[in-house]
Amino acid sequence: MQKREAILEAASALFFERGILATTMDAVAERAGVSKMTVYAHFADKPALLAAVFSRTHERFRLPELANAEDLKTSIECLNDFGEKLVFFLTRPHLIKSGRLMAASAEDHPDLAAAFYAAGPAKLLNQLTGFLRSLGERKLLAIEEPELAAEHLIAAWLGLSQLRQGLGITKPPSKEAIAQRVRRATKEMMRAWAL
Repeated sequence: MQKREAILEAASALFFERGILATTMDAVAERAGVSKMTVYAHFADKPALLAAVFSRTHERFRLPELANAEDLKTSIECLNDFGEKLVFFLTRPHLIKSGRLMAASAEDHPDLAAAFYAAGPAKLLNQLTGFLRSLGERKLLAIEEPELAAEHLIAAWLGLSQLRQGLGITKPPSKEAIAQRVRRATKEMMRAWAL
């Protein structure tokens, strides 16, 4: 486990410093102080390593659970808490940089792009979709297409923050600005989904 953790730590640092494409398995092995064979014993290839790095990042960040509360008011508070922490996480400079680098190389490296998407955005989207589906099933809201609704909600929470940061136009939003935007977006969506 110590070697696996050292590999993940090295890969995470190198992905951020050099970019995903420029990071080789040899460089990860050297930075981690292990052999290349040890890296491959833990991770079959670079997409598997990338997926593990992103899973580890998400686990360390610890987004709040979207627990099924009995009433709508508590569910909305849970949703707002999730949204605020999600936007804070997604607007961190290292994630913006990683996303920009991955998008730039997606056409040439679809396996890495797929691993990046599955370990991050897809996982978060599935989590939110499940929560919204449960609100519909319990007749707290009228949500016909939970996955599309989850996409709309995430887009409303984020706005153009990631794009502006990716272009270097602005810095990450403050926690106060995030809270204000998330709560306003959630409130507007709740009106659209009201029974």
